[in-house]
Amino acid sequence: AEGVLERHHGENDEYPEEIGVVAWGTPTVRTRGETIAQVLAMMGVEPQWTDAGRIDDVEPIPLEELDRPRVDVTTRVSGLFRDAFPAAAGVIHDAVDAVVDLDEPLEMNYVKKHVEEEQAELEEEEGLDESDARKAAKHRVFTTRPGGYGAGTNKAVDEGNWDDRSDLAEVYVQWGGYAMGSRGRVSDAHASFERRLSSVDATVKIEDTMEQDEFDSSDWYAFHGGFISAVSEISGEEPASYVGDSSDPDNVDVYTNEEKVRKAMRSRVLNPDWLESMEEHGYKGAGDLSTTVDVTLGWDATTGVVSDTLWAEVAEKFAFDDARQEWMRDVNPWALESITDTLLEAIERDLWDADDETIDQLRDLNLEVEGDLEARTTNEAVGVTNDD
Repeated sequence: AEGVLERHHGENDEYPEEIGVVAWGTPTVRTRGETIAQVLAMMGVEPQWTDAGRIDDVEPIPLEELDRPRVDVTTRVSGLFRDAFPAAAGVIHDAVDAVVDLDEPLEMNYVKKHVEEEQAELEEEEGLDESDARKAAKHRVFTTRPGGYGAGTNKAVDEGNWDDRSDLAEVYVQWGGYAMGSRGRVSDAHASFERRLSSVDATVKIEDTMEQDEFDSSDWYAFHGGFISAVSEISGEEPASYVGDSSDPDNVDVYTNEEKVRKAMRSRVLNPDWLESMEEHGYKGAGDLSTTVDVTLGWDATTGVVSDTLWAEVAEKFAFDDARQEWMRDVNPWALESITDTLLEAIERDLWDADDETIDQLRDLNLEVEGDLEARTTNEAVGVTNDD
């Protein structure tokens, strides 16, 4: 928490008033609640423990000890988190309640500032009474509807069901606009979610293991990239975005999201040793390469962090490399077709400004692989002589 706030202050000469945090269920199990601890720390609140090691209550840290403002936090939790840790969401509600009525100046207590501003807005514009307006203004934990999982953004990208970034932001809001109450009850709160997104200055996601990175699945860009795109579209300004790396608890690092994505691309996605190792896994390995290119598209669609140079290197190593191309044609030509489709989609959506020669080369390869697959299907159909 302090690393994120210090980096933001160092680069912007001020603390963020509100931070958006992504919280997943499995990392919460591994770290015993590290992300929730981060949320409490940003708000300037610490837990009170029972002798049995359970949280009994929370208590504000005095401002003179905190030595910075209380930062407001909006948390987007996964469906698994929603199901498994309703009590943890309750702790965040307790933290809001603990600081929102403190006799502190608004410039030192952004939670109080935002709740009071939103409450006044709801009373005046929506006609809500004081109690209902204050309750709605204190929503800080959002998730998917009961029984739903994911952030939706990756579904839209995979299906090509979007025209621009605003479409992806809209999907993120629609999927994530359900507030978790203090006892884990979930209610429709899309308007509250949008209001919170409109004032987020920065986003952060903690990564607690080196065994996974941003390209392991589309969930990474769906949750964090989707968060970034939603804030950008609703607020009109690109938020700062950070990744806290706590895989070594004694040496915690804070990266910008762009730094972390590009680091993962350099260290794994474009690493010749990793690419060659995938050949040991045959059909599955080629399929994983295809998925990696799909995730690259998702990151660029939601955050714009993949440069033209990186796209060119992906094309060179995943599609144009003669030996890799021959291997994929042999073990999984469908993966090679998908890779070329995705690379062409990146160009068509203006995510990658490729030169004409590269575009022609990709189109030729794509048509060639499609022809091979069509010929294979035709030959296999001709080879069927009976129904046995």
